[in-house]
Amino acid sequence: MSKPTGHQTNRRSKGKAPQLSSSDTSSRHAEAPQKGNSSLVSPRLQPGVTEDTISLPHPSPSGSSGATQEDMRNLLRAQTFSQRETTPDQPQQKVTAYGHLSTPHSHYSSSYTAAVPPGDKKYLVSETNRYLQGDLRLVRILPVEKFAEIALKLDIEEEYIMSKEVKRAFDKYQRVVDQARSEKDPRVYIALIELLNAISHNKLTFYGQAFGMVQGSLVNQSPDIAGVLKELADLGDDSDEDIKKKVMEDLKKKVMWAHLMMIVESKITKGRLIKPEFGQDKDAQIDPEPEVDDVEEPLSNSDSDATSERESQQRQGSQKRPREEEPTLGVVRGRALKASRTSSTSQPHSGNSSTDPSGLEHTYATQAGPDRLAELPVKRDTPEGVRSQVMGYARDMLSYGLPRSHVVNFLVDSQFARCIYYDRSLILESKLLNLKYKKDRLIFAKMVKHIGDMSLEDLGFSPSLEANFIRDPASLMKLEKPAAEEFPSSRILTSLEGSSFTFPYQNNQTRTVRLKRVIFRSNGVIGRGTMVIRVTCACRHCPRDACDWQAKKLVLKLSFPSATRVSEPIFMDRCKQLAQGEHAWVLNHLPDITWSFDISFPTDSPQDALSKEFGATYEKRVMRGVIQEELKPLSYLQTAKQCAQVFYDVFQCHHWVWKYPKILHRDISQGNIMVREKNGTIYGVLNDWDLATWLDNKRDGPTSLFRTGTKPYMAHEQQTIHWRGPHRYRHDMESLFYVMVLFACLYSSPKEKVPNFEDKDFRFEEWHRKDDEFLRHAKNTVVTAASFMPPVSPFFIGFLFWLTELQERLALGFVHLMIHIKQAAKQKARQPNTLPTFDMETLGDHFSCEQIAMILHMFDNEQLTTRGLEWQNILEGLSQ
Repeated sequence: MSKPTGHQTNRRSKGKAPQLSSSDTSSRHAEAPQKGNSSLVSPRLQPGVTEDTISLPHPSPSGSSGATQEDMRNLLRAQTFSQRETTPDQPQQKVTAYGHLSTPHSHYSSSYTAAVPPGDKKYLVSETNRYLQGDLRLVRILPVEKFAEIALKLDIEEEYIMSKEVKRAFDKYQRVVDQARSEKDPRVYIALIELLNAISHNKLTFYGQAFGMVQGSLVNQSPDIAGVLKELADLGDDSDEDIKKKVMEDLKKKVMWAHLMMIVESKITKGRLIKPEFGQDKDAQIDPEPEVDDVEEPLSNSDSDATSERESQQRQGSQKRPREEEPTLGVVRGRALKASRTSSTSQPHSGNSSTDPSGLEHTYATQAGPDRLAELPVKRDTPEGVRSQVMGYARDMLSYGLPRSHVVNFLVDSQFARCIYYDRSLILESKLLNLKYKKDRLIFAKMVKHIGDMSLEDLGFSPSLEANFIRDPASLMKLEKPAAEEFPSSRILTSLEGSSFTFPYQNNQTRTVRLKRVIFRSNGVIGRGTMVIRVTCACRHCPRDACDWQAKKLVLKLSFPSATRVSEPIFMDRCKQLAQGEHAWVLNHLPDITWSFDISFPTDSPQDALSKEFGATYEKRVMRGVIQEELKPLSYLQTAKQCAQVFYDVFQCHHWVWKYPKILHRDISQGNIMVREKNGTIYGVLNDWDLATWLDNKRDGPTSLFRTGTKPYMAHEQQTIHWRGPHRYRHDMESLFYVMVLFACLYSSPKEKVPNFEDKDFRFEEWHRKDDEFLRHAKNTVVTAASFMPPVSPFFIGFLFWLTELQERLALGFVHLMIHIKQAAKQKARQPNTLPTFDMETLGDHFSCEQIAMILHMFDNEQLTTRGLEWQNILEGLSQ
């Protein structure tokens, strides 16, 4: 095959900024190369896909590639600037959860990890929690009795006799709350811990974790109160207070998210941060104060009186400043104040050690410094901020703990409490409990005790997992604390290594793998919650010295997709059926799946009960496992040309799968572009087809209730919760463009990020941190820019030509689309039966696969490897 010359035709000199103006769009369009036999691959001439007329008032027929009403709406939404947002005389449209939010790695919560460049240490609590704000839309609220029945499988009417110890603990907690002089009075936390331990004295131990960072997540977080298996914090019968304090201090330093059964976050704002409700069930009415005859009277005995007198003496000796003024607008500083207290501003409590056996009060009063403030969310002192804070703890329990389907936590503010359930599809809150009520105290005690008595499976842990720490909880204390310079996520689930996972296998048998290093974790509450772990066969049922997996390097990918979503192996099986003969090349660019399985939730699970309660608005999920060949990340590559070849391979693979099996990937991201080395040759692999769809079904809407994609890489039209599809071929290509932009601008080499970003440079770093609104504007600016010159690092300077050319093709396409819309509107008024056509799949052929291939098949004046014979012939024809 002769070397194509198309690289030199219709191209600017390398390094020159691309120019685009309204005067040259038509001329550039006319200069597009002739496509010869391009009908073989043209999206708009794909069998079963025809051009159709555009009519703004009327959608185009099903199956056509003409611009539909929804296409027009999506485009206009994506290109609306901030100054054109909702005005007072234009009330904002109400948005519900169904059909609008994004999942697995796309919207609000789940995209953060997939977007995080490896080794970056600059991620803060405020940034990760910002992704959670939108998930408040998914909150559902139920009466406490119904909540307990569904989330905890607890009948509130069951008999429960509250012991005197528990009653005294309630009384003490209420007195401390009433007497608290400031929002950071450490006695409140201690009294709440004592209450929780008095209730749950069987299985769980509660302790103060507020100033000991839980290990293993992207950011440092320290929930107020943690509940762990009793064996983990077993103090034994040793009466030496110093030993007890040391045990608790060691626990706070070494505990990981995998070990937390439950979290309780405590606030002291008289309910201001807990009373507001969120989601579609929210009720503006605030619960009234309890009736006098329903308020729990304190016990009257010598123990209670002595405790009250002792606390009064301690309060007089320890409080050094007057009560702080009540903040305005019902907002207090809460957690931010608690985290900023130091020994110079808040004196340690000087009480008797018998009232604080673990030294918690001194810890709460002294161990936070001003350096912590930089990691706190700016708006944590609001109801939304507090909910996001508690949701952030749930996110890390789900994302950086053991494979887990759901968690249950408590939020307590003075005498008010809510129980909150989090799973992969929904956030469920109970109605408010007021712990001054006798009935609500009883319900709170029942719920805490019941959670302490629940099995690990009922707490959300997978029964298929045999984890080391579950067999031996005290093994945690044998772990060494990570070095100060170690990135927190590098120690994710150290305690999981050596555990085993058993799953359904062929012929109604089971098979077990031994877990090794966790190499990927998604980061969110709502979504698939994907985890990828290196595994080896445990050979429990294999013939001696005859394991068929022994020589393979395998990973186990666990996730919680929608129960209605087609599994990745089904898509890959269809690809293998068609990858014969001259098409066999594509197998080098697709994942090699060895085995897969689905595990459904039992009929008595919270997930099943939620599905019955909320119907179609609750997305039923399954635990899905895939055993496949381990691939290498982009960081394995050595040269810029290798990177270019990998991206070109991915483009070719994506097009083949789109054209022949008729499958659309829908989640192209940096994390899903992998590398396979075979006989010394590097191949780019398009991995993770979990969100793919059959082309025939794409107009039927998503198979999940939410949008699909990874947020920093989603097409700009998708970067709004109002986007309704359909997902098109060009959307995936726009995602590939963003992957290359961010990779070339953020990395100094495939292995290292650019170390320092100057303030004057915009290197797309914020795309990994910001929300949809920011990304919508940023991407719209890139796509429509008349001059685009991305600040690529020196290592990737060869990508500059690719990126400027691809951006120009996108910009030209959208300019012509807007021109077409105006022409169609005028034409409809004059001749409604003869409307012009426009190919939405390729933006009027400006962003077609041929146009993209003509750019990508050459890199830095060198020809890359074109894998398929079909594409070799097409490129040769286009270049002549």
